[in-house]
Amino acid sequence: MDTRNGDVSPIASLAERVGEHAGKAPSRIAVVDVEGPGRGDPAGLTYAELDAAGRVRAAWLSGHCSPGDRVLLLYSTGTEMLKSLLGCLRAGVIAVVAPVPGPARHLSSATGMALDAEPRVVLTDAADLVAVSDWAAQDGLPRMTLLMTGGPGDHRALVESGTVQAEFENGVTEFGDGVAGLGSVPQDAVALQWYVPRPGAGPERVSCTHAEMARRLDDTARAMELTAGVRSGAWLPMWSGGTAMRQVLATLYAGGTAITVSPDEPMPPRHWLELIDRHRVEVSGAPARFYDECVRGVPDEWIDRLDLSCWRLALIEAGQAAEGAPARFAARFARAGFRPGAFAVGYSPAPWVSLVSTSPALVQAEVRTLEHGVLRPLRSGTLGATGPTTGSADADAVSLVGLEIPPGLTLDVVDPRTGETLADLRVGEIEIPSRDGLGRERTGDLGVRHAGRVHLVGRSHETLSAYGRTLYPGIVERRVRGLHRAFEGMAGGVFTVPAPHGRLVVVHEFRQGGDEEFCLPALTRTIRDALAHRLGAQAGNVVLLRAGDVPRTLDGGVDRALLRDLFMADALAPLHEELDPEVRRRYRRELPARPVRLHRSRARRTARSVR
Repeated sequence: MDTRNGDVSPIASLAERVGEHAGKAPSRIAVVDVEGPGRGDPAGLTYAELDAAGRVRAAWLSGHCSPGDRVLLLYSTGTEMLKSLLGCLRAGVIAVVAPVPGPARHLSSATGMALDAEPRVVLTDAADLVAVSDWAAQDGLPRMTLLMTGGPGDHRALVESGTVQAEFENGVTEFGDGVAGLGSVPQDAVALQWYVPRPGAGPERVSCTHAEMARRLDDTARAMELTAGVRSGAWLPMWSGGTAMRQVLATLYAGGTAITVSPDEPMPPRHWLELIDRHRVEVSGAPARFYDECVRGVPDEWIDRLDLSCWRLALIEAGQAAEGAPARFAARFARAGFRPGAFAVGYSPAPWVSLVSTSPALVQAEVRTLEHGVLRPLRSGTLGATGPTTGSADADAVSLVGLEIPPGLTLDVVDPRTGETLADLRVGEIEIPSRDGLGRERTGDLGVRHAGRVHLVGRSHETLSAYGRTLYPGIVERRVRGLHRAFEGMAGGVFTVPAPHGRLVVVHEFRQGGDEEFCLPALTRTIRDALAHRLGAQAGNVVLLRAGDVPRTLDGGVDRALLRDLFMADALAPLHEELDPEVRRRYRRELPARPVRLHRSRARRTARSVR
């Protein structure tokens, strides 16, 4: 039910909207799978075909599963996953979206998801059947039915006691072709489940009900002004969750065409931009680091061949929007027709709340007052535009992204300890309506209200205390990236270690260069001097790594918890590090000194110099 502004009319579900589009425009393309550069693009799947396939699979699932059972979807292609997802929604079973286990995704993560989900059925396609069967047998998963979809017929294999017994009946469609017997699905039943990376731990389960899913898709489609015929495409596959999955499903909800990519072939930056140009994509998004990869990895001659004027909305997650990547990307690709005002920010504080800001703002704030819980605005700007808020010259200022609050959403900033609502310009924890709409719920995000917007500061559990100061890791990391072009676009993490009190450690990648200013000790001094100015104390622990050595989460963020564990276990491979004596004593294994034999004449000279 839609309760915004007092309206209690039901919002159509995704399956219902796809059925409506199939009735009004059956030949319109719903989804196109792009397998990789240079392979050409398939014709795509129409709304009539997508709707029919979803109904057929729903009929089989409703006959073999009970409402509320979980069905694990392991697909490399977007078309097959969407057919099965619609089948699950119509049958009233819970669709669990996860990556196909393979070399690119660690097997233990896939096993953890499967054990947590306890699926009644696993659905996959012909291309992934062998990999999924081998994985299930190798890890000894509990008894479950494994079905292959999308082949000449839909075939079945049974996984029991770690053995795979396949029944291949060529030409026989296990799903059948009937759709009778499908009843209505309760709107408060769980519809979709997926997993998000949790730094330092296993993937975290996230779910939403049918009503929540419909409301999120409706809100997203309205915010992004998606209409029938709109074309969208993401760099990441659907199973990655977050922006990619929301973008694809909202596009289908609106009656547009979703361009999906294969997860097994990392798409080079230039091919992503070529995809946007070739398919005239209007809405596309990626993590901040992907925008920076485009800036660094696409040569001028490629840019001159691109036409990005069709790109109306360039999506980026709220937590990464203030990194400076939007301004760098907009400046680099303006010659290809990209508009700086195209950037939009997605923010999902909870599965039942989805916020897309199509006109995000930046505010430059004084860091010292921010660390004391007060926002002191210095300048304002627009996300993606070059200007004072995107520079790094001011060591005592930081840029924060501001999102407009949509009508009907009550979003408060409260004191994390007392729950008291804070006035504008005061930093606190963001609070939203609870899942049942009867109360309020904390999000774990820190923010501050200003000029009708909410500006994101960081996560409450990531706040650090060092040298008598309250530090927000994301803000410190952005400051480090702005110190030198060797750090620009590189990943880094800030954390504390006990030695015996909290000691600040900075671990950062750098871009290697040949000139004198890229000298590693000089770069280290740059970081230490900047932090000493900020903190009023010597921050003596800096570790420099090669590009790509900082662990990341799937959405492109830095896995600070894992990075901290690696540092404390002396498991990093630093090119250069400077640690204070106590930190080095605790966390570095000093190798025993090797006896050195000196030539007699050299030994005499050494002895004379000592005397």
